[in-house]
Amino acid sequence: MNESAKLTIAKRAKGSKGAMNRLRREGFLPGSLSRRGADAVSFSVRRDEFRKAFYEYGMSGIYILQLDKKTSYSAMIREIQYVPGSDDFLHVTFQLVSLKEETTADIHVHVKGRDELHHNGYEFIQQLDSLHLRGLPGAFPSVINVDISKMAPGDQVTVAEVELPEGLACLTEPDRMVVSVHHPKVHEEKAEEEPAEAMETPAEPAEAAEGGE
Repeated sequence: MNESAKLTIAKRAKGSKGAMNRLRREGFLPGSLSRRGADAVSFSVRRDEFRKAFYEYGMSGIYILQLDKKTSYSAMIREIQYVPGSDDFLHVTFQLVSLKEETTADIHVHVKGRDELHHNGYEFIQQLDSLHLRGLPGAFPSVINVDISKMAPGDQVTVAEVELPEGLACLTEPDRMVVSVHHPKVHEEKAEEEPAEAMETPAEPAEAAEGGE
């Protein structure tokens, strides 16, 4: 089972937009915890504490939300809202999970071996950024790695060919393409247009013959 990230949270009342902005100015991130069959829990968490845990455990990690000495929740991130035009967090939504019940998650696909592939003069196209997986919460990895370092033009990897950790099932269609390798496109230079033939200069009129009547 993967390790869990521990976050200390503080319960908060559902406040106005002004109250939410005040929380953010004080270094807190507003959040909520969705619970099946029960009201959501509104809380705040130190923004720097959440950022550190998120960068280590990602969207697929298990987070222990510690409310007080007696109350804690096992949860997974379901949604993160960002400040428009920024990578700063605006709000985070968690989903309460049971470590003994299966759930689903979208796990990022990380392509390994890019440098080796480019060194060989090849290129690749990644068509899927994530896979939709089902399993116990503790079985989800932070990323799914697909190694392309030894692939050649014409090679491809479909969903069915991706190796998954034990205990996980993929719900994405098995015949969908994840990544394919090909030769780099050759950009043919446009042939220089031949200059148009110079227009023939009309012959000068013959001079009149000398002599008179």
